[in-house]
Amino acid sequence: MIRSLFLTTTMMLLLGACSSDVSTDYNTAVNYSQFKTYQFSAGVNHATTTLDGKRMEDAIAVALYQKGMEPAANNADVTVTHSIIEQSDYRSYGTSIGFGYGYRNFAFGYSPPTDYREYRYGKLVVEMIDNSNNQVVWRAVSKRKLSETLSPSARIDFINTQINEMFKQYPPL
Repeated sequence: MIRSLFLTTTMMLLLGACSSDVSTDYNTAVNYSQFKTYQFSAGVNHATTTLDGKRMEDAIAVALYQKGMEPAANNADVTVTHSIIEQSDYRSYGTSIGFGYGYRNFAFGYSPPTDYREYRYGKLVVEMIDNSNNQVVWRAVSKRKLSETLSPSARIDFINTQINEMFKQYPPL
């Protein structure tokens, strides 16, 4: 019994470790081998004004270089946009459950959560836009959460890891 429980738990942990930290979507009709040059978006929502935006741009540039793409100042094949989508969750604290036993009696007690705290985080998003028709052809979103409480070095590591995971799936096969 204990052995089967151990094996089941081990298999679940191993399968969970195999899951990807990113999700990608792409246009299946596009020939991705035609894209040789890229440029970063310079629009109003351009994210390099933030420290994390610059970190994302640096990581994307390295990933695209490794894929054989070169930056271009003008007339690039694709435009790369990147952003951090801010989201929040609420966590509850203070829940308690109790059990009791007395002579011929059994008791159960529950206390509802007494404190809720907002937990803010960001998710990394990268999109590639075909400049010939101004259509998004590839998009990747991080499933992991960029926490506000990470140190600068931890943020760099997180962003580099997530961008590398995203571009493992580019070009789509």
